[in-house]
Amino acid sequence: MLNQSALTLANITWLLAAMAFVVAPHVARLPIWVSLVCVAAGAWRWWIARHALRVPPWWWMGLIALAVATGARMEYGRWFGREVGVALLIIMLCLKILEMRMKRDAMIPIFMGFFLAMTNFMYSQTILMGLYMFICVWIFIAALIGFNRINTEATLKERLVPAGWLLLQAIPMMLVLFFLFPRLSGALWSMPQDESSRTGLSDTMSPGDISKLSVSEAVAFRVEFDGAVPQTEDLYWRGPVLGEQDGRAWRMYPVATRTKLNYVPQGTSIHYRVTLQPHNKPWLFALDLPAAAPEDAYFLADFQLRSRTPVTNLKAYDITSHLRYTVGAELGAKELQPYLNYDARLNPRTIAYGKQLRQDIPEPKALVEALLARYNKEFDYTLQPPRLGANPVDEFFFDTKKGFCEHYAGSFVLLLRAAGIPARVVTGYQGGEINPITRQLVVRQAEAHAWSEVWFTDLGWVRVDPTFAVSPLRINRGMSEAFGPIGVMNTLIDADKLGLLRQIAFSWDAMNTQWNRWVVGFSQDRQRDFLEGLGMRDVDWRSIAIWLIAGVFATGGVAGMFLYVRALHTRKEPIVAVYERLCSKLAKTGVERAPHEGPVDYWQRLQQIQPKMAQKAAPLFETYVALRYAASGGEPKRNVRDFAWRVRRFRVA
Repeated sequence: MLNQSALTLANITWLLAAMAFVVAPHVARLPIWVSLVCVAAGAWRWWIARHALRVPPWWWMGLIALAVATGARMEYGRWFGREVGVALLIIMLCLKILEMRMKRDAMIPIFMGFFLAMTNFMYSQTILMGLYMFICVWIFIAALIGFNRINTEATLKERLVPAGWLLLQAIPMMLVLFFLFPRLSGALWSMPQDESSRTGLSDTMSPGDISKLSVSEAVAFRVEFDGAVPQTEDLYWRGPVLGEQDGRAWRMYPVATRTKLNYVPQGTSIHYRVTLQPHNKPWLFALDLPAAAPEDAYFLADFQLRSRTPVTNLKAYDITSHLRYTVGAELGAKELQPYLNYDARLNPRTIAYGKQLRQDIPEPKALVEALLARYNKEFDYTLQPPRLGANPVDEFFFDTKKGFCEHYAGSFVLLLRAAGIPARVVTGYQGGEINPITRQLVVRQAEAHAWSEVWFTDLGWVRVDPTFAVSPLRINRGMSEAFGPIGVMNTLIDADKLGLLRQIAFSWDAMNTQWNRWVVGFSQDRQRDFLEGLGMRDVDWRSIAIWLIAGVFATGGVAGMFLYVRALHTRKEPIVAVYERLCSKLAKTGVERAPHEGPVDYWQRLQQIQPKMAQKAAPLFETYVALRYAASGGEPKRNVRDFAWRVRRFRVA
């Protein structure tokens, strides 16, 4: 018969607490009504356990399940996908807890709770998330232990300590499976991504877009250079190129793909490795200009570097770039025409001014210099630019004269196009910060930047950054030097005169680097390198499978032997085990206890042969007899611990 008493208030509370812990990271992503349904179901189930009420009938639960499933379909517009799948799983588990009638019913939400914990890694795979999910699994195991207790209620210690030991015992097997299980080319949870999950740069740009990123401390990517790190003013990380303008926003042009970039390099090349955070878009980032695309990437005609699939997981790639080059000088009028187009219906003052500039200054290079000089004299660089109206470039250039990099790049390119000079907007990142522990360059979302490329007859495409004319400090020294510490953490670090917080921040970033390298980024290639480093040759899925089976059996065998030996030891009562240690010490005097000999007979024989030692050991024998054969059936654990302490201090010499 099933143990109905397992559904006690304490056990229900533990299960609800475990569910609350594992669902908490999802709350910010869930619709409000889903969170309210879960809270209501949990509160209702707790009230039922508190007052020993009946659970809702099956037809009630059916109607509720139908209602929430319909609501999820209306909310997300589909039945399949990451977001709707996680939401439905959370709701159905909460409803399952609500309808539990017996111990067997509790096993389903507990085991499914372990799976729900894994869904959090679909959104975040950081060290903190890993530790948090470890705690969630610990609580679920503690809840499972409570449900399997018979006739007695498990205490806090009786839940958490065994659960902790179970987790620790699972670590060796976890490591074997992690390092030896054949790696797949993509994550197991590669599912359709929602637009809301996108982070970082976009394929469009309008005033205010990039300035929103400037307050983000999130890491965009990390870079390891083979040699010296280039100067900050050379760290232009090229991303989306925007060539189409509708008067307010800039968008990508549909351009042809290229297998390689045809340009004339000048100076030496630099080699580096980029570890890119997931951003759910296909573009990769590299210093202008890459010499060749990585194996699973390609170029566009406007020099963008693209991945063949969206970057939904941590991605590492090696690349070589030239910081000085000549490119595009051979382009003709047909190829340049898209970079002369603009919407003449909007921003009439800017367009008229650009045309007038060309009449006043016919030579393109001189015109560019004059325009940059005006930016330098009349404009301010700010993180909080004023809001703009229907003709944003007109209002920015002639009225507010306060903006961020997207304001300057966008207005500069529009002015040049109006003047008949081909130009386009390039977005990406500029700069980065060196971590002195890892020697990596860390590029954050705050370094997001927009600049322009201008085409000259004799030079081809040339990078021109109007932001440099307004704020040279931003390009030469970075965002922090231009605006001071950005974000809460940077503010605290700047206020710490001893530099302890900065050192902690660098150490934490170094830990994240290793976590990304050995956990999140443990790909097929890295697994192959790791196994070859252990001496395995010709690594393929067959050899990995053989080693995996051997590792599982070896780990399981060692664990089994450990449990067997421990079981043999724990079959004895603690007081008996302590007494046997005492007998082992006395055996060194030449008087060994016989297997059939009781404590009184053994002491009497010891007194005949070693009377002094018998007198010394007499209090211990008296204590053992009193504890072992007490009429009460046992003594408090503190008395046993005291006896064990006295035996440890006993010396036969």
